[in-house]
Amino acid sequence: MDQELLQRIDLIEQMVLQARHTTQYWGWCFALWGTGQLVALGLSIVLPSPMLIWAIAMTACGIATGIMIRRKRATEEKESLAFRPLLAIWCGFGISISLLSFLGQPSGALTMRSFCAAFFVLMGFANFSSGMILRWPLQIAAGTSWWMAAILVMFGPEKIIAWTFIAMIFLGEVVFGLYLMLREHVDRRHA
Repeated sequence: MDQELLQRIDLIEQMVLQARHTTQYWGWCFALWGTGQLVALGLSIVLPSPMLIWAIAMTACGIATGIMIRRKRATEEKESLAFRPLLAIWCGFGISISLLSFLGQPSGALTMRSFCAAFFVLMGFANFSSGMILRWPLQIAAGTSWWMAAILVMFGPEKIIAWTFIAMIFLGEVVFGLYLMLREHVDRRHA
């Protein structure tokens, strides 16, 4: 009985490690969305109709993500045990932030401060939850950093809100995504 229990625990650990390894290959998604947000932010500063620019940029990122997910699922021989809960977390995040962005902002229900605080809290939740499911300290730390940025935005001076947003998008999405892509490249080269 003890041997069987140890084998089951070992199997569970292997499944968690496989899910973490597979998830690390989603760096492109972080880099894509972070770059899309930075591009939308830059264009919305210099062009008229910032809401339209954001809608186009985020829709393009959503379509690209959907295409890439379908491609990945078609080429992978099996789906990891953690894939569905992680997909649920990130889809829930995407729907929540879309509602806040495209309904809350135009209606005047949200200020820049409240939007950034909500965005950062949701990013913290999605990253922290993903890290807990995968038992991956790096993503838990990423989630914690998003929450710390939310606290900074909630209580800091008005002038740091935009800079905190830019810094978190760059570090928490683009750099994090590029790091994961580099790890994927190294892993594949050593495989």
